[in-house]
Amino acid sequence: MLGAREDALYVATDTSVEQEEFIVGQKQLRGLSMLMFGLRFAWDLLWNQRAVNELCRQARGDLAAQDNGEQKPFIGEGDVLTAWAARAVASSLPKPRPVTVLHALNARFRLTPLLQASGVYIQNMAVAAFTFLSSEVATGPLGPIARENRRHLIEQSTEAQVLAFLRELQREFKSGSDATLVRGEPDAVLIPFTNWTRANLFKVVDFSPAVVRVGETAQSRNNPLGTMVFHHAQSMRQIPAARNAFMVLGKDNSDNYWLTGLLLPATWLKIEEQLNGM
Repeated sequence: MLGAREDALYVATDTSVEQEEFIVGQKQLRGLSMLMFGLRFAWDLLWNQRAVNELCRQARGDLAAQDNGEQKPFIGEGDVLTAWAARAVASSLPKPRPVTVLHALNARFRLTPLLQASGVYIQNMAVAAFTFLSSEVATGPLGPIARENRRHLIEQSTEAQVLAFLRELQREFKSGSDATLVRGEPDAVLIPFTNWTRANLFKVVDFSPAVVRVGETAQSRNNPLGTMVFHHAQSMRQIPAARNAFMVLGKDNSDNYWLTGLLLPATWLKIEEQLNGM
């Protein structure tokens, strides 16, 4: 068990890896821009395996339709789910606004010292990454949204950029500044989007040694003995400020995605409309 007494992410910034400028540093919201973001956020508080395959088909078809001879970037199911969520929120707004999608990256998979560790780190190692979408892109076809999401994540998930983010955190902490690490346009809608698919919780959590009696014996059963069919990962109490937030819980044993969301009624209507259209 590593990381109980020493912050491995803090130590990681003292590395021989060439230092880079934090590429989203110039988009930090502070001062008047942060005030504008906060006011708009407060205003919003006051007022207001088949399906995924189909979404992927739509997104890749959108990119093929825009073929200009350039090699198309890879877009994964996570990019498509992000695009679908962002478009649902953006399309439900009373007037067009840019969108900032907030992602959580696991630094364990990004930093060389952590990949080569001799044990398991138990500390929180999530760092932020952002996808910036104009109002036109956010309400357009799925393909370009997914492509932008992939581009931003590739840029910000390199080892050098993760270290740049951590150094930025350290500078803010040492300076005692109250500046926020939220990036984006001051009039943007913030969409926290967390994807736990890589953790593979449905399949790696195994309680079979504790099973004393088999409960479901029908052929329709799709989960191995002692594995779960669902897990709940949201706060059990209401958080008034939480909205436009999505969490992908992962894939179950039938490769179905499970998603949860804290959304406004207008966004749920958009999602229902999109699902009915499939």
